[in-house]
Amino acid sequence: MRTLAPFALALVGLGAGCYATYAPPVRTITGGAPGRLAPGQIEVTGASAGYPAPSGAGAGSVGWAARPHLVVTGGVDGIQGHVLGWAGVRTPFRLHLRPRISLNADGEIGAGVGVGGTNRCEHQGCEPDDIRWFRRPAGGGFLGAAGAVRLGPVSIYARARGQVTGAQNVPATQWASIGGGLHFHILERADVWIAETYGGYANGLDAQTILFTELGLGFRFDPYLGWR
Repeated sequence: MRTLAPFALALVGLGAGCYATYAPPVRTITGGAPGRLAPGQIEVTGASAGYPAPSGAGAGSVGWAARPHLVVTGGVDGIQGHVLGWAGVRTPFRLHLRPRISLNADGEIGAGVGVGGTNRCEHQGCEPDDIRWFRRPAGGGFLGAAGAVRLGPVSIYARARGQVTGAQNVPATQWASIGGGLHFHILERADVWIAETYGGYANGLDAQTILFTELGLGFRFDPYLGWR
């Protein structure tokens, strides 16, 4: 398994001697620490990932805390090589240890569809194609979990995610990633996070690993009361 950086080159398979064949991931962004929304709150986030960030991939999302343990989410994830829209749910949990110290966790599940991926197979028994990425239908699902320790305005967090995706003329591709970093909660209105993630993909024809840095920004507000 080869390790490729920078991140953008890894995903689109432009590294020297690299002939990538993969269906694209539904999500590349960790999305920050879990458990930051109060019931009824809405958040809007944006993030960029690369090596170094910001570069490479970009993503935007919207989340609504419909219940204390249910957040409905959706967004768009993309890079030069794929663009997918996705929707899913998170199930956050929080355990207060002291007034400004808590343990937070969530689970996530969702699916997405869009375009992207590449088939540059040069193995015996398979044939590459010349379909451009924006003309190649793609989609898949994801499942993940995260944990964090919140110390006042700062959370130390980690998130793991698995994905199974498919694309036209490309074998089913399994993606796995684990990453973590620091998340800063600013005056109950905004969030800024930085994380380092290691992950990769594998299918019947190819396997790659990647390492990238993520920078994210989010804003939280109440739908009827304005910014919170």
